[in-house]
Amino acid sequence: MMCHQPGPGTVSTSIKREGRRSRKRKAEEDHLEELKRRKKSILEVSEGLARDADRFAEEAEGKAGSKMAMLISKSNLLRRGFKEKLGELEIIEKEIVAKGAELRK
Repeated sequence: MMCHQPGPGTVSTSIKREGRRSRKRKAEEDHLEELKRRKKSILEVSEGLARDADRFAEEAEGKAGSKMAMLISKSNLLRRGFKEKLGELEIIEKEIVAKGAELRK
């Protein structure tokens, strides 16, 4: 009776397949790390925008006329930027959760 033994190409194919899986997983892990870096960067930027908006608003309280209006306009502009960054942050957080779940499979 003959036993079926894998041929020389079968082992090589299996090793290649494992290598592809490993490289794919590494790429996915790298992507997840990049998302985390982007999240951190957006958090830092948004905190800076909020801080500067508050500073302009506080400074406007002590002013009158056109100077006050200019400072309030700057504050409002920074707050809009802050809200945009929060929207970006939500999207990235969802991507991080999805990529993390994908990697845990």
